[in-house]
Amino acid sequence: MVVLHSFFSKALKEIKINSRVAATELLLALLLFAGCQGSLPDDVVQAELPSGIIFVKAKRTRTLNSFSGGGNLFSLIPAAPDGKLTNLTNLENGDVADPEISYDGLRVLFSMRRDGRDHWHIYEMNIDGSNLTQLTFGDADDFDPLYLPSGKIVFTSNRPGYRDEYNVARAEVLHNMNADGSNIDQISFNLSDDFDPFVLRNGQVAYTRWEHHGPMNRFPLFNTNPDGCATFVLFGPHDRNFFHARELPDGDIVATMSRRVNGDAGAVAILHLNDNHADPPLSGDYENITENIVSDDILRGPPFPKGAFKFPFPLPDGRIMVSYSSRYGTFQAGEGNEKKVEPDFGLSTLNRDGSNLTLLYNDRDTHELDAVVIAPRNIPPVIPEAIDQSVETGVFLDKSVYFRQSNDGQEIPAPGEIKELMIIEGIPIFPGDRDMTGLTNFERKRIIGVAPVFEDGSTIFRVPVNTPISVNTLDSLGRSVVTKRTWFYIRPGEPTGICIGCHSPRGLKKPERVMAENMQPHDLNVPVAEREIVAFQNAIAPIIENKCESCHSGATPAAMLDLSLASSGTEGNDRYPQAYHSLLSSTRNPRLVVAPFSRRSLLADRLLGVGRAQGGVRHPDGQFALTQDEIRKFINWIDLGAQYR
Repeated sequence: MVVLHSFFSKALKEIKINSRVAATELLLALLLFAGCQGSLPDDVVQAELPSGIIFVKAKRTRTLNSFSGGGNLFSLIPAAPDGKLTNLTNLENGDVADPEISYDGLRVLFSMRRDGRDHWHIYEMNIDGSNLTQLTFGDADDFDPLYLPSGKIVFTSNRPGYRDEYNVARAEVLHNMNADGSNIDQISFNLSDDFDPFVLRNGQVAYTRWEHHGPMNRFPLFNTNPDGCATFVLFGPHDRNFFHARELPDGDIVATMSRRVNGDAGAVAILHLNDNHADPPLSGDYENITENIVSDDILRGPPFPKGAFKFPFPLPDGRIMVSYSSRYGTFQAGEGNEKKVEPDFGLSTLNRDGSNLTLLYNDRDTHELDAVVIAPRNIPPVIPEAIDQSVETGVFLDKSVYFRQSNDGQEIPAPGEIKELMIIEGIPIFPGDRDMTGLTNFERKRIIGVAPVFEDGSTIFRVPVNTPISVNTLDSLGRSVVTKRTWFYIRPGEPTGICIGCHSPRGLKKPERVMAENMQPHDLNVPVAEREIVAFQNAIAPIIENKCESCHSGATPAAMLDLSLASSGTEGNDRYPQAYHSLLSSTRNPRLVVAPFSRRSLLADRLLGVGRAQGGVRHPDGQFALTQDEIRKFINWIDLGAQYR
């Protein structure tokens, strides 16, 4: 059965960016899909290995680690509409996800919940369903298992226990373990989810990272060594999200692309990674390349009037296997009427240019998802592990804080403007500790310390390992010029982490030798108890009470810094003091506080006597004048995101 849509010649286009991944051949021999023919081509030797696919049949359409009873893992051999279908897990009220075939083509890893009372755990079995073995246990959820070239397994898990920065669910991040499930080690330390890992031809692990640091809310691709070292952005434009990515035989990446948060259904895109853009800009060449990459109704949906894709998987003959539903969502069905169309994801194939969408298999009672090819493949090189668990600190070298391009709404600092680098730790939020963080998009942080920036813009500092950190570049007044809105970290035993700037084009000439390389790292191995939390509740309210409230409370026109609870309905929340609401009011023009930018905040100008401060005089003055440390706390509070606590 063949279904052709000319639309799909536009639905899958290529982002024309060259590969930076090492060019070693990826060979999948043994299996070529028959598509609508129903059998394998005559020139394919099946040898002793049955050719086919393994996939999930589920009752759910949500595929980002959700659960719905009635799911099972199936094989289809040969991979054709008339192939033999076999239930490999035979669950009645359980669910399965994330199948991955071993390099020898004989085993399959996957995640499974046996029923609604169970947790997701990692299992392995032979491709015929025999020898089922449970590898992980406990009261956490484990997903996305992946065979590593070394024989270990990488997977995602929410076992650290902290909540993500957006929807207060337990965040899952990358872990690795031995092939038998022993020696589990957390290898990524993002404060939101890291998921959908896949192995690149050079032996690194690539994955989708959820970035929600403050107003940031995107899903770029990152890559890392299998031990968590050398983590860096792989591909990440601010206006595109990428899910279920896989590497193609030529080193390109195929992924589902969307503009939606947590929306993994969308268009299919092919990404050519290169050395020119670490974080492609929103204008210029990148925008020209991606114009009309897919139609807006697929990128912006649902509804998806022309259908939507999930789980693209490269086939040996150059085609791509996908989970596809022709349409779903809520549509206008006549004047004033809406019609909800339920999706029906089945398995299809299509050419690399988006043409010849061909039905492979569809069961109208279930959704067919996450199909993988049963075939052996070449093993990528093994990257030696660098981890030394006895090491407690690591070193970062930034070659130039000025080496950046402005594609994120922030400034490009002038040469000589940056004096210090503030190193900030993200504080994980655990269940029961979420309420009353604040009224801005930023979660809780604390200052580890500041490191000097040398004349050439370089800096070097030592920090605790396995700790999510970010940085602010500070001007001579201690105000943040650039706020890095991503979390990075260094692993125990990892060599010096070297950065060449923020949002810096990879193809530009990089600084060679810099001053910081000749300096001892500034030691910021600060005990947790000595790291500074600058929040309204603990740092700002006492200053307001002692220096400000006497003039800015009561019934006067300046009544804005009353520390009593706001009246019901103020900014939609009466859990915070009136003073906190007043400082963050979005209706005041100009706004007193524009988090996280003290350089754009009228309050900072008045406290420092600069910019829009009337007559260049600091306020308050006289007996209520703020000390330098009190001014610093206000500035840091704004630049950290104006948290309440």
